[in-house]
Amino acid sequence: MNLSEKPLISIIIPCYNAEKYIHSCIGSVIDQPYKNWECVLINDGSKDKTLEILEEVSSGDHRFKVLSQENQGLSATRNLGIENAKGDYLFFLDSDDLIAENALQLFIDELDTESEILTGITLTVNGENLEKISQLKHPKEGDILFGNNKQEVLLRTMESGLAPVAQNRLYSRLFLEKFNLKFKDGILHEDELWFFETMFLATNVKFIDQETYLYRTDNAESITKNIGERNLNSYLEILEVVFQKYYQNNSDPYKKAVVERYLQYLKKLIIDFSIREKSKLGHAARLRLEGTLKKIHTHSDEFKLLSDKNENYYKALNKLSLFSFDIIEKHFFKNPVNSIRKRYKLFKIKYLLK
Repeated sequence: MNLSEKPLISIIIPCYNAEKYIHSCIGSVIDQPYKNWECVLINDGSKDKTLEILEEVSSGDHRFKVLSQENQGLSATRNLGIENAKGDYLFFLDSDDLIAENALQLFIDELDTESEILTGITLTVNGENLEKISQLKHPKEGDILFGNNKQEVLLRTMESGLAPVAQNRLYSRLFLEKFNLKFKDGILHEDELWFFETMFLATNVKFIDQETYLYRTDNAESITKNIGERNLNSYLEILEVVFQKYYQNNSDPYKKAVVERYLQYLKKLIIDFSIREKSKLGHAARLRLEGTLKKIHTHSDEFKLLSDKNENYYKALNKLSLFSFDIIEKHFFKNPVNSIRKRYKLFKIKYLLK
């Protein structure tokens, strides 16, 4: 079959005002030794020369498909890419990032018929010389296959952290279609929900010990550089979706217990964000935070899924989230107990707060 008819991999690149970085981004795709791919480039209502660059760079190469729409945000743009992709596997690439040399071949070498999600190592880089800063959280084993029948990926995330990002993962189209997975439209931090849903539903998740993605940290236009109340509202909407769709409507006691703990994990992230950025949050935003945290209250179960320190921490956090923002701020600590001071704070939350 002609490559233009049936590529194995569809690379989806949403673009909004991306003229500064898009040449390098597309160049990293073109330079891949592995060639059986298509690249779906989507201009999301850019006000600069992004569309002009996309049409120029892709001209004459049948592997590129350029789409353009009025500005609708990252979720809608990625969803448009999913709808127009032809590949058996989908890969999301941000327009200010790059895929590493030979990344696609490294993924292909790890593919098998059961593969639903493959993830490589993401390096954070800075500056024109792409100076390596660090890497996003990856399993300590480097190479590991999760059968995920016990929700091992989410449990590992709660215990030691894994990067909740959509990019730098190869997704099986059949897997995404089976569960009708799309990005939630109209929110920020959409990757948090996407990560939870994909890792909750997948039964074959492989992490490979190879550097496959370069994530820029120096883009001043990045959404992560512009924080406000919309960020909090999006986090709370994600919390409600997980609660309503995967906790309240879950008839499997074990999976429900995993979701219960992940709700507390999300609460931790949201509370930490709210305290850190409280000067940017008005009274109404704090009230919505308090109301949502109280609504997303869960009950104890019979399972012990995490380490003792995390089980105790999340139970205490579930109780703390019933109080006002001022009380939460006073008693909250981000990490599980690892000091006498935190043990005392945990004791006060569990036994003294009324």
